[in-house]
Amino acid sequence: MNKNQIAKKYSKALLGSVEISKIPVVIEELKAFSQLIDTNRKLKLLFAGQIFSEGEKEGALGALLPVLKLSSHTEKFLKLIIVQGHLAAIKETIIASINAYNERQKKATAVVISSVPLDKNYTERLRITLKAMTRKEVDVESQVDPSLLGGFIVKVGSTIYDSSLKGQLRLLRAELMK
Repeated sequence: MNKNQIAKKYSKALLGSVEISKIPVVIEELKAFSQLIDTNRKLKLLFAGQIFSEGEKEGALGALLPVLKLSSHTEKFLKLIIVQGHLAAIKETIIASINAYNERQKKATAVVISSVPLDKNYTERLRITLKAMTRKEVDVESQVDPSLLGGFIVKVGSTIYDSSLKGQLRLLRAELMK
């Protein structure tokens, strides 16, 4: 199985075993643990490497848990991932869990990439329009990419709306090449 398949499996397990109101806390704690492992090389080698047995990894996690002060749901989930040897897919699992949670809560995140920073009024109008299109509550995350030249790209889930000048020029080029 690849990391995305593993992540989907674990995100289903997480959403099925944790009360829906506690899922955001578990996700934030998983993000914090993932960042801790990314910033500490020794912990990364311990948990993600093949050097130590699953029992040794579980013992090391048991020693870390009192210091981390994680919820019981997060502790159980981390133990499961570590014992199964799938800690390498934790980032993908976090993303899949966020997506599954948002889907269940009828929420979506729109990533708006524009050539210049968007003002608050425009961002709010865009959020209202996307809410009407998707029939979900939409959170807007803005990114700036000067290479777009003008316009913007909106990504909501797996749907991409490209109204950038760069995208339009790419389409024109493809038409002219036919």
